[in-house]
Amino acid sequence: MRCDTSIVVTHTKKSGALSNMLTSVGGLNRKLTLVLLLVSVLTSTLLLLLFYNNYQMQLQKERSQASRQVNMLLQASLENAMLKRDLPGLQEILDRLGAQQGVVDVAVLNPDGEVRFSAEQKGLGVLFEPALAKLCPNCDGDLRQAEATTHFLTEPDGRKILRSVHPVRNRAACKSCHGTVEDNPVNGIFVVDYDAASITEKARSGLLGLVAAGLAVLLSAVLSMWWFMRRNVIAPVKHLAEVSEALSQGDLAARAELIGKDEFSGLGERFNTMASRLQNSLDQLLEKETYLQALIDAIPDGIRVIDESFSVVNANHAYRQLLKLSPDKSVNQPCYRMSHNRDAPCPPTLITCTVYELLGQGKTSIKTMQDFTASDGSHERVQVFAAPLNVELNGKQRHFVVESIRDLMRDILFSQEQKLSALGQLAAGVGHEIRNPLSSIRLALKSTLHKLEEDKLDAVQIGKYLHLVDGEIDKCIDITERLLKLSALSGEHLQLVDVNKAIEETASLLRYEGEQLGIDLELDLDVTQPRVLAAESDIRMLILNLIQNAHHAMLNSGKLKIESRLSDGEVSISFTDNGVGIAAEHKAYIFDPFFSHRADGVHGTGLGLTICQSIVQRHKGRIEVEDVLPKGATFKVILPEAGNSGENQDETGKPSE
Repeated sequence: MRCDTSIVVTHTKKSGALSNMLTSVGGLNRKLTLVLLLVSVLTSTLLLLLFYNNYQMQLQKERSQASRQVNMLLQASLENAMLKRDLPGLQEILDRLGAQQGVVDVAVLNPDGEVRFSAEQKGLGVLFEPALAKLCPNCDGDLRQAEATTHFLTEPDGRKILRSVHPVRNRAACKSCHGTVEDNPVNGIFVVDYDAASITEKARSGLLGLVAAGLAVLLSAVLSMWWFMRRNVIAPVKHLAEVSEALSQGDLAARAELIGKDEFSGLGERFNTMASRLQNSLDQLLEKETYLQALIDAIPDGIRVIDESFSVVNANHAYRQLLKLSPDKSVNQPCYRMSHNRDAPCPPTLITCTVYELLGQGKTSIKTMQDFTASDGSHERVQVFAAPLNVELNGKQRHFVVESIRDLMRDILFSQEQKLSALGQLAAGVGHEIRNPLSSIRLALKSTLHKLEEDKLDAVQIGKYLHLVDGEIDKCIDITERLLKLSALSGEHLQLVDVNKAIEETASLLRYEGEQLGIDLELDLDVTQPRVLAAESDIRMLILNLIQNAHHAMLNSGKLKIESRLSDGEVSISFTDNGVGIAAEHKAYIFDPFFSHRADGVHGTGLGLTICQSIVQRHKGRIEVEDVLPKGATFKVILPEAGNSGENQDETGKPSE
């Protein structure tokens, strides 16, 4: 069993070595050439060895047969000479035989191995050398048991000979000299040594001729096989390999051109069919990818997709525009680096990390406010909606986070349309304010017409009526001027704004709304007439939003107190109500866009306080909120006083160029 295992292991090692050698050769052409050469050499060597041995044995057999025939003939001649007692004739026969070309030595031995006769009478009376065992390997030292044999020997001087040993059997005619056949079965041994060099040379020359012919035939076969394989196998395979390489490099138009009707031409047709289908599939995929990218690029909010390693794998145009990123730098980058300018993932305790919350904590969705840092260092306030995305890619489950990013600064910029929308909410109050002066004007005109109809003209009374009409018209004009100031476009040039006047005129527009809600308005304005350097329409809209915010905090009745103060170069405007107040859990979100929590349960736009904060920050101020015990709240706006605003002004109150 151990021997068999060794053989198997050895064979496996050899096979592995051959396989490794073929692998290291390289191309199919070289492998084929090497295999053909190896097979040819091994086969030729094996056949050569077999043929050489067989041919040598055949020559030996033929020579042995010839020597036996010669020995038989000589035996008859020798027996005849011995029966006639013609010893000189016997010696002459041996001498003539020994003189033949190719004959090395001739001797006649007695049964004891003693040389009785030999060519040129060499070694007479001595035992034949070499030993009898070599003379007759099958005699067991007794030449009387010898059989006719022929075998090759090597002389001490290195010469090879073919020795023919032929026993001379005893016969009745020889009884007088050799005794009976039973006592002496063999009269003697006839030994002839032939020069084996001629046999070997003949075998070698024949072998060489055969080898030459075999090599010529083998070389022709190998070359024919190589040419056939190269033309019909290697060339098509090489062409298919080149076309496949071109296809893998992105040349989808690459096609195989194999002429014929064999298996390779059929393979080329199937390859072309596969390539055409692949090209069509890739074209469809590219079209779908282009469509999907165009679709997400058309979304006005920023969209990005993040994988488990915090790397952004896809993003749309709005996202790149928000963070001012080029297309090549908007993907394959860590999300924390692009949006927060950090070198490591955001700490979940400081920043709401959507990847950590959705993929790590298993939440289904997240809505959060964050400050993003653009590539130029600017900060963008955004609202992030995020949800997990689980898909199977390449047989493996992958997890992503999809973020929808809304630019809040874009949404909360106070536009002219928003101003007009806010003014539309004042329609009832403005109509009431104008209706009263118009009613007074109407009564004065009717009284005047009545006096004219009765022909009771009283110049003094008519003058009073006209003065009344003029005063009421001034009120209407004043109301329209307040509306125009409130709805004016925010210009780049700032002006001196009388804070008390802006409070009074804006509050008057909301007086009717407050009366309908049962809210008492109290104004406590600083007598120093504080002024700020700002866009007047912005200040008026700021006051309007804070008054409306107070109204929304009070249900059926309440009290709103508005104060203005000038202190330490700052102008403060306070709005204090006794409404429901602000819950502790809501205080951190009241300035966030779209956050709305009104006392009447109505869901507003959620932009009022956000707009107020934007206006205050734009004018280098701040806004604070305080609780009022036992209930209510105070919003306090603090702006730089006109003399401390840091702006250079001309005599008109506008910033100098």
